[in-house]
Amino acid sequence: GRDWNDGRALGALVDNCAPGLCPDWQSWDPAQSVQNARDVMQQADDWLGVPQVIAPEEIADPNVDEHSVMTYLSQFPKAKLKPGAPLRPRAVRPERVRAYGPGLEPQGNVVLQPARFTVETWTRARQVLENARDHRAHHEEAQVVANNDEKRTFSVTYVPKVAGLHKVTVLFGGQNIPGSPFVGVAMAHGDASKVSARGPGIEPSGNVANKPTYFDIYTAGAGSGDVGVVLEDPAGPRDTVEGDMEDRGDSTFRCSYRPTLPGPHRVAVTFAGAHIPNSTFCVNVAEACNPSACRAWGRGLQPKGLRVHETADFRVHTNAPAELRVTVPDRGTEVPVSVRPTADGVYECEYRPTVAGTHSVSITWGGYSIPRSPLEVEVSPAAGAQKVRAWGPGLHGGVVGDSADFVVEAIGDDVRTLGFSIEGPSQPKIESDDPGDGSCDVRYWPTEAGPYPVHVVCDDEDIARSPFMAHIRPAAPDCSPDKVKVWGPGLEPTGVIVNRPTEFCVDARAAGKGP
Repeated sequence: GRDWNDGRALGALVDNCAPGLCPDWQSWDPAQSVQNARDVMQQADDWLGVPQVIAPEEIADPNVDEHSVMTYLSQFPKAKLKPGAPLRPRAVRPERVRAYGPGLEPQGNVVLQPARFTVETWTRARQVLENARDHRAHHEEAQVVANNDEKRTFSVTYVPKVAGLHKVTVLFGGQNIPGSPFVGVAMAHGDASKVSARGPGIEPSGNVANKPTYFDIYTAGAGSGDVGVVLEDPAGPRDTVEGDMEDRGDSTFRCSYRPTLPGPHRVAVTFAGAHIPNSTFCVNVAEACNPSACRAWGRGLQPKGLRVHETADFRVHTNAPAELRVTVPDRGTEVPVSVRPTADGVYECEYRPTVAGTHSVSITWGGYSIPRSPLEVEVSPAAGAQKVRAWGPGLHGGVVGDSADFVVEAIGDDVRTLGFSIEGPSQPKIESDDPGDGSCDVRYWPTEAGPYPVHVVCDDEDIARSPFMAHIRPAAPDCSPDKVKVWGPGLEPTGVIVNRPTEFCVDARAAGKGP
């Protein structure tokens, strides 16, 4: 009778008569003898038709009448299982189950790559449950496949979505197997050192406020990992720029963003949580393109005076990085234009018209026309034999407040009408003297700095090289040209011989500082 007291022997008998009705009898707690007996006797009554001729409390009593026990047990050999019984697979002790494989190792598993391991059960039961959680308590779905081999193994596969520590719990028969849960399975990171980034959006210069830019991130060969980008504007970490990430396939990602503020920006690019080479990138964003603040001037933009096959040059002054485009259409084709950037946003441009007529010079900055563009330029036929020439410093430059002088003289016969005009930021006072030798001394006094086209006209046509472009500079605070002394044979009215050297002296010591 003592063998029946804890209820486990009775559970074994019931499970032998009806396999699966009490499959877990071996794991019952002997101290819960009355409860064990009550449960198993109820199962036998319900599904085997064995009436409870003895109470559970009696069979659990060590002093129970043995005859009463035998009377109860004698009903089992002829008992028959009723349909619909809740049969369960026969349990195996969890301590006999073991799990092993790379998916349970502390190292070697990679984000987004399948992690696999094996559970060895030695039973036909299919009660293996694998549960994986990442460090943020997110469940990872697992696939469990029975192999039906001699050791009754199960193959388990799960795919970690994030890097970090994972907890893997293996249950068998509803209980943890030895060593489960497995804590500390680290998912290996991808190799950020094998990732590169290229594109205008991470260049030190060339980006403009409110203009979209981008760069590409190449992760081929770097393993698995998340691509991260943080864009900081001049306000620092408190103010970030929003970027859009696009997966372009072939392990390539494109990050597009639109900086809204000028100034230094920081672009941090990470892969699998680590910075890629050269990250963080320092990007200086220039002020937004403002075509209305651009200015263009030069002989190549003057309405009149230019002739075919002459070099037409001009300058464009800009205020921020952008694309400068200059076009000069000519009867359905475009005249080639040379554009050369110089310091401080100034571009030097040249073109050579090949046919006479009206030309339209279009200048755009950042895709928008600058003021006065397009400009119409009347190109005249090539100049013939010249009757007049002009020379002197006032044709090339000068200083505000001082006279700019030049000479116009006749070198041919039949010079009927001679004239000149000076344009510019100011309307300068002009004086001329006729010494009676066929020449004319001209002086003008500009009152504002800037470019001054000087037209010299003979018989209503500009002479060769007219208009002359004089650049007038602001007056220096300590500059007195009238105190400059010059002398020497090279300045005498007579005595200078062709093809023979001559000389003269300039003493500017008392004139202050000047060019």
